Amino acid sequence: MLMKKFFGMALSCAVLLLALTACNSNNAQQSAPAPDKLSVLKEILQVRKSIRQFDTTKVVSDEVMLDILWAANGINREDGRRTAPSAVNAQDIVMYVCQGDGTYLYRPAEEVLEKVSGTDIRPIFAGRNSFALNNPVIMLMSDYSKFSRFGAEAAAKFGAMDAGYVSQNIYMYCAAADMATVACAPGINQKAVQEALMLPETMISLIYHPVGYPAE
Repeated sequence: MLMKKFFGMALSCAVLLLALTACNSNNAQQSAPAPDKLSVLKEILQVRKSIRQFDTTKVVSDEVMLDILWAANGINREDGRRTAPSAVNAQDIVMYVCQGDGTYLYRPAEEVLEKVSGTDIRPIFAGRNSFALNNPVIMLMSDYSKFSRFGAEAAAKFGAMDAGYVSQNIYMYCAAADMATVACAPGINQKAVQEALMLPETMISLIYHPVGYPAE
């Protein structure tokens, strides 16, 4: 009986404490100035740039990589829509992370990376961009089948537009996080990438982003 009485008193005190905390929090929110989002955006845009020289001694953690991918094209609303716009809401952009131990597919709904290949496919597309071989690379692909009703020409246009939006989000994250990246797209061998990852011909590699930390 004493235990029940004590528990009841403790519960009442806890409720009162929460109420006071909420009241103080609301007052603080009302009196505190709203953050200047425009100033933050301008600061990020001021330092946004392409960087090709990376510090290869600093590793991009899985947590940071998932943050970059979410910023690039993650889900930011309950209806499943993304941080990047998409033509006719096709959500055609698919992101892979390519690194030394294999290739990983980003699954935005679960916010996880799923290993889909044990092969390092960076040598297939890096070409003259040898710096991409020493850093994790985010590959942006467009699933042209999402635009099949519009025809091949429209699919190519829409896919390029959507990849551009996602690419800029990667740039913005890296600028805000003092990281390095550069958008690359020199003559990617589509067939070789598709075969390496066992993808259909409708999956087109458009842009790849090495990501890491700038060399001092």
